[in-house]
Amino acid sequence: MLSRMLESPYFLPGALGLLAALQIILLIALLRLSAKVSRLFRLIASPVPPASQELADRKEAGQEQSRRFEEFLAEDPGRRDLPKKEQFAAFRRWRDERGLNWKNPGDSA
Repeated sequence: MLSRMLESPYFLPGALGLLAALQIILLIALLRLSAKVSRLFRLIASPVPPASQELADRKEAGQEQSRRFEEFLAEDPGRRDLPKKEQFAAFRRWRDERGLNWKNPGDSA
């Protein structure tokens, strides 16, 4: 049976076609893998990932709020004795009086 298959006129073109198809599939897989590796190298080489920059911005904003809160408490030492809820409500009013709050564009002041 094997000898009849080898003697068939379609065996050699079929085998070569199969090998060519497998090589094309392998080439496509290698190209995709190469693209992924290149992307990883670019991510590693970038100086500051976007998420780290966002985290740094958030920390800076938090530190700014802490400095303002300390300034708020330093203006009137009696504010330190208020309950936390009242402290924060007074702090919000204090920020609003100084124009430190964010305003929505649609709000009328």
